[in-house]
Amino acid sequence: MLLKLVAAASLLLTFTPASHLPATPATPASLPVTAAPAAAESGWLTKYRALEAQIGHTAYNNPDSANLAWGESYIMRSYLDVYAATGDTAWLDKLVTHADTVIADADDIDGDGFLGWSTGRYSPPELANSSFETAASGDTTLPASWTRFQDTGSHIYRTTDVPSGTGSRSVRVVSDQTKWKKLRQKIGSSYAGGTKHLLRAWGKRTGSVVGRVVLRDGSTTLCMLEFASTAWQFKETTCDVPAGRAPEVWLEHASYTVSGSAYFDDVRLSGIFPYIVHDGMIGIPIAEFVRLVAKTPALAGYNAKAATYRAFLENELVPRWEHSAYLGNTWNGTSYQQPPDVDTFSHTRAYDDLPFNMSLAFANLLNVLHEVNGDPAYLDRATRIAQWTKSHLTSSSGAYVWKYATYASQKEDLSHGNVDLSAIVENHRRGQVFTAADMTAFTKTFKDNMWNGSTSAPVFSLYVDGTGVANGVDYFLHSWLELAEFDRQVYTLAATKYANFTPTNASHLITLSRLLRLE
Repeated sequence: MLLKLVAAASLLLTFTPASHLPATPATPASLPVTAAPAAAESGWLTKYRALEAQIGHTAYNNPDSANLAWGESYIMRSYLDVYAATGDTAWLDKLVTHADTVIADADDIDGDGFLGWSTGRYSPPELANSSFETAASGDTTLPASWTRFQDTGSHIYRTTDVPSGTGSRSVRVVSDQTKWKKLRQKIGSSYAGGTKHLLRAWGKRTGSVVGRVVLRDGSTTLCMLEFASTAWQFKETTCDVPAGRAPEVWLEHASYTVSGSAYFDDVRLSGIFPYIVHDGMIGIPIAEFVRLVAKTPALAGYNAKAATYRAFLENELVPRWEHSAYLGNTWNGTSYQQPPDVDTFSHTRAYDDLPFNMSLAFANLLNVLHEVNGDPAYLDRATRIAQWTKSHLTSSSGAYVWKYATYASQKEDLSHGNVDLSAIVENHRRGQVFTAADMTAFTKTFKDNMWNGSTSAPVFSLYVDGTGVANGVDYFLHSWLELAEFDRQVYTLAATKYANFTPTNASHLITLSRLLRLE
């Protein structure tokens, strides 16, 4: 698919898809032979290998975009780090295996003609009072926003029998063996449809009934969950939901002629959507591989693979955020914004801006690709987003402080700050927007604001202004480590923190790979 952007005023540019060692003298047989000691492997590489063997294979087969963005992308980027440190192309082969699978699993969930990845994890709920915590006005047995079918409350009512961790109320539907007893809710007016949705619920039964959560469009069943266990179970399924319809969710029995009760809790319906931050995060290591191959003649054996990846990124991933007929154009001339044509975060949002990390992740992807394809539109977008971000930084005693989003009161957190800094460091290294003085200010953020001052037991705050307890999040240091380029103590502090730490997840893995690469 080859698409072009049409320039709109001066803000819109066009995306163009597009050894041999000398012989050793013989040793006389009468003399003892002493082998030269092998070079010791870096302790960081040893730690990295151990963790990669545990978790390196756990994320890339799961196509959920949140899993790929916040897990697999770090694993793939760590392979690039270890290759840079060791020169061992086996790590690039691992990346290729992962990237091939990730790209093969890309979907066109909304039918807009562009491939990418998607999730139902962040989309707005389509059901009100989904956990039945709120009672209807005048009837404490009926959950608000729900309507009984063929019952006045004797067989359908709220109860305190709930699965662990879901709240304080569930709903019980009792069979009277003579007629249907059901609870229902029509999807609200903000519902869009036209994409797959995720139906989720907890349920259980007593007696002979089978409980059902059914999404119906009139008399047509779109999808259904069934509960036949006497213990609480969580289930989910995907539903193809047409646009322009007003489906209903029904809580019911499979048959009204048998005795027993069905219990339901935390019944949720939400759209499965793409998110620009996920496309950016997943795309970055793939683009970095493409750039590495393009700039490294010794890696010419990977040229065909890199060309395939580049075509996918340039023809599918990048243009959909300005040309999707389902999402709408998310570029506003300054940064990327929430999709104008469908609510992927909230039905009641009072703002269009995305958090800084979301636009910056995609800007990072564009910047890396621009170094390969030279497309001025890629550079334009990445530069404008960097300028937008820089305009929202404030200086406090020489250290930068910024918010999670333009509309937020909360400051940026350490974890999402990794995403921000990855893009900012990429800009700086390419001589764009962020100067050496800016990088010194970010370094002061880390050392003066966030660090507790201990060189033997360093701890870092949750937020960039020095507030908040990180509770382990301060082991997520991969992009903060890049500031070691400007102050070597950043590396020393991270290395001290990891010296006796047992890493367990992908954020730890990429931090280990950065400790190795920057050693």
